[in-house]
Amino acid sequence: MLGPAAQFANDAILVIGLDGRLMEANERFLTLYGYRPEELCDLSLADLRSEAARMNLDADPRRIDELEAITFETEHRRKDGSVFPVEVSTRVHEMNGVRYKISIVRDITAGKAAINHIARLNRLFQAVTAAHQALLRSTTNDEVFGRICAVATDFGLKMAWVGLADGDVVRPAKWSGDGSDYLDGLVIRLDPADPRSWGPTGTAIRLGKHVICNDFQNDPQTAPWHERGRCYGWGASAAFPLFRGGLPCGALTIYSAHMGYFDVDEVCLLDDLAANISFLLDQIEVRRKKDELEARLQKSLDSLVDANIELERFSEIYSHHLQEPVRNVVSFTQLLERELSGKLDAATKDILATIIEAAMKIRQLNLDLLEFSRLRHSPTALGSADCAAALQYACEELQASLKQAKAEIRIKPLPEVLGNDQELRQVFINLLSNAIKFAAPDRPPVIEVEARAEDGGWHFTIRDNGIGIDEPYLEKVFVVFSRLHVQAEYPGTGTGLAITRRIIDRHGGRIWMDSRLGVGTTVHFWLHRAGEHAAASTERA
Repeated sequence: MLGPAAQFANDAILVIGLDGRLMEANERFLTLYGYRPEELCDLSLADLRSEAARMNLDADPRRIDELEAITFETEHRRKDGSVFPVEVSTRVHEMNGVRYKISIVRDITAGKAAINHIARLNRLFQAVTAAHQALLRSTTNDEVFGRICAVATDFGLKMAWVGLADGDVVRPAKWSGDGSDYLDGLVIRLDPADPRSWGPTGTAIRLGKHVICNDFQNDPQTAPWHERGRCYGWGASAAFPLFRGGLPCGALTIYSAHMGYFDVDEVCLLDDLAANISFLLDQIEVRRKKDELEARLQKSLDSLVDANIELERFSEIYSHHLQEPVRNVVSFTQLLERELSGKLDAATKDILATIIEAAMKIRQLNLDLLEFSRLRHSPTALGSADCAAALQYACEELQASLKQAKAEIRIKPLPEVLGNDQELRQVFINLLSNAIKFAAPDRPPVIEVEARAEDGGWHFTIRDNGIGIDEPYLEKVFVVFSRLHVQAEYPGTGTGLAITRRIIDRHGGRIWMDSRLGVGTTVHFWLHRAGEHAAASTERA
């Protein structure tokens, strides 16, 4: 009934009579089950079933008769009595009026083993995940050890314990699971000359690496504890070293009822867990020191904030009170110049001019300082601000400077943002002024202004072709009174970009720049869309 092709199939193929007797089988059947060809005639389907699977022997033919074809899993038995899982596909055929069944039997031992391994690995992965979550909740060494042991046994391991090195002896710190009284009177040494140091736990601590015993009852490493382990049905054990400050300080030792439990995948997961436990032990100590340091730092920070507030108040008061003396210096110097007109020589006129110029610089510096301080303390009303109008205002204010520098300004459509009209005008005035002031000497300034939607707001860029800035100074230029050039080359007080940043910060935005020396600079700033995060009457301090 079976053609020649069936002899080369990878699965066993059987022809079975309706009475359950084997009529024919291919070569794969003989190899898989261990029978000789002449023994086939004496075999029945019952001979192939394991004891556990025989209870379904009568039900399966009825299902085949009803369905005419069926596929199911069961257990078969070889000639030597060994049992293995199979998948059976059976169909009823009829030839010359004779009905019979053809069964294709596939050995699924490897597939079942893979499924079981994946299930076991998944369970262990869940245990390790739960252990990591437990670590996150732990703040002391005892909590760490207790929770790790509890998680290990909750997910099917027989027992788990943590032992810590105490001189030459390993002392249990925390434990969980069946057989915890195994630890009563347990002696584990770290001295290599003592046989009680050769076990998994002592070796793991001494050598600083994991030790696996997949046959606990027969492994020479566990010889001193075979009798104890036999009482609790341990088939395998593993010890993973724990470290503190980079040195082994103890070990996590776990036990399974199954021989061969700890394969490569399990060991990798548990190695990671032990490493995380060691990391947390260090972190607990670091956290204690960190808390102390943070308390001291907070105290210093509070003092620094108080000092900074006092300094800003002092600067504001100082700048305010200095205005009158500076005005007097300018006024009386100019008066003196007029009163002595025609009586002064050139050198004296230069001295008076220098006095007036210096006083005017002091006056401007004070005004900038007052503005910078005002932006720190005063609130600002935010509403829908038209950036196109603000830029137009800035261009009109700087019309003379733009014309003198022969600057070309290219403007793309600008949006409305959440902002303050007056302060945004100041932003554009400051940034355009810088682009004009720091123009390259060999080419007229070209300034490009544009904005694009980004991250729920607007990203503005103001790009020029000026002298540029070295990368190390890109952040320094935003510091108040910071200057990269001498006063004679590029006059100013060094407050423009500091004021600009403070305005952008008050608007809940951010500002930065990139630049190439000799090529030009691009200033970026980001602001919220109009109507977002605040109503028109919102105030920011």
